Amino acid sequence: MKKIILLLFAVSLSTLSQAQRMKVTDEPLDTHVLAMNLDGPAMATKELLKELNLDEQQYRQVQLLNDKRYQQMEEADILYKDNAIQRSKAIYAINQEIDKAVTLMLKPEQMRLYLKLENRQSDRYASESDK
Repeated sequence: MKKIILLLFAVSLSTLSQAQRMKVTDEPLDTHVLAMNLDGPAMATKELLKELNLDEQQYRQVQLLNDKRYQQMEEADILYKDNAIQRSKAIYAINQEIDKAVTLMLKPEQMRLYLKLENRQSDRYASESDK
């Protein structure tokens, strides 16, 4: 019994030390973006540029859309400051609208990466069923 407990203890220590050595996959990108001291829209645009390999035209369009997204989100925060549910609904609608516009300009491979990046695979299918 003591051998089993000691073995379990050793395995748990080994697992714990391994977890401490693991690195986050996009750590270099986070470090780069934080070093640039960007605001919300610029940071989001810079991340998409790097992750999706946007061309110049796509970059400009995404930049405008992200500016619009953050402006509308700030307006929703002010308008619905006392109603968290309505604010959440407004922000969800804003994200849906902007995401649709972004996805229309992406190539298929960029679209796959975008959906993975945004973790919105299910939102895409939900919005398609709304049509």
